[in-house]
Amino acid sequence: MAHSTCVRGRPGNPAGQKFFFKGLRMEDPEDTRLEEMLMCPVCQEIFKDPRQLPCGHSLCLDCLENMLAHSPDTPFRCPDCRAAFGPDIGVQKSYALSNIADDFRLRKMITEKQTKCVYCDCCPERGSLACKTCLKCEVSLCKVHVKDHLKMPAFTGHPLVSPLSDLRERKCQQHRDEVLKFYCNASRRYICNMCALESKRQSGAADASSLLQRQLTEYMDEHFKMLQNQITTSLSAAKPEKPKVNPPDSHFNCVTVILLFLWIINLCYAYNYSVKNQMLSEALEQQESHVRHIYSTIASRIALTSAHIKTVKELLGDHPLESLIPPDFEETINLQGTDVPEGPESQECQESPENPESPESP
Repeated sequence: MAHSTCVRGRPGNPAGQKFFFKGLRMEDPEDTRLEEMLMCPVCQEIFKDPRQLPCGHSLCLDCLENMLAHSPDTPFRCPDCRAAFGPDIGVQKSYALSNIADDFRLRKMITEKQTKCVYCDCCPERGSLACKTCLKCEVSLCKVHVKDHLKMPAFTGHPLVSPLSDLRERKCQQHRDEVLKFYCNASRRYICNMCALESKRQSGAADASSLLQRQLTEYMDEHFKMLQNQITTSLSAAKPEKPKVNPPDSHFNCVTVILLFLWIINLCYAYNYSVKNQMLSEALEQQESHVRHIYSTIASRIALTSAHIKTVKELLGDHPLESLIPPDFEETINLQGTDVPEGPESQECQESPENPESPESP
């Protein structure tokens, strides 16, 4: 029978979650819940010849006799609900519970026998029993083939665990090097060591969050009550002065408050408009800078091409190939180069008329 231990709420597990460890195989969650319901509260095993107490709870006959023999002078108390009974308890055998427990125990033994033998995957023809299972390679290894995993550097860091027949079902989907060996009652599923630690951390964070939320709620309630008391006191003090206030003054105060709110709204709109305008200006400046860069690149390349043409013409001299160059080609290149603006400042200078008062060059 698979050994199971229960880890209950501790300082490291603030939420009090329960994780049940399964040593031999991973069972179905429904079978685990059924096993918990068929477990004796005294010996923590499946019921053997169960007896039902007047309170409705059951326990094994041997456990009941041992408890009665251990304290014959004190009233017997139910291990579950702590109900006290007299010397004559009047227990009865629970036949239905006994049949269900026997059937579950038999089915569990058959399943464990079927999954107990795990054979080596590297030598199936020999039928050697596996002594370890590699979670990284997803293979079960006998004593001969496990030596490679222990000696060769290529297998360093491969986790080796006890032989597992249902390896793919036992591997954690989130942590591939961990085995599912804890059953979480909260999520009703199997989890690994890392999942259990993460669940504890999340439980601690949830408890801290709920504590902080409760403290903030209490703080807000206290300040709300204090403000409410101050408002009540102020209203009580203002009641005798209310008849002295003229209606035009109160009307003037209301208009002032409305104008103040309108002024605040206008400020918000003005601020949003200024922010958007600044963003548009920055985007426009970036575009202009990009265009100026492109224009300057084109102008420099045209100037370089014109210089190359002059050099070629000088090198050719009276060579017949010179006739292949159009006579107006260089002039066209120069005109195109002069049409390329270098930026907004150059455009303004080109579009502005010449200054008639400028002094003539000597």
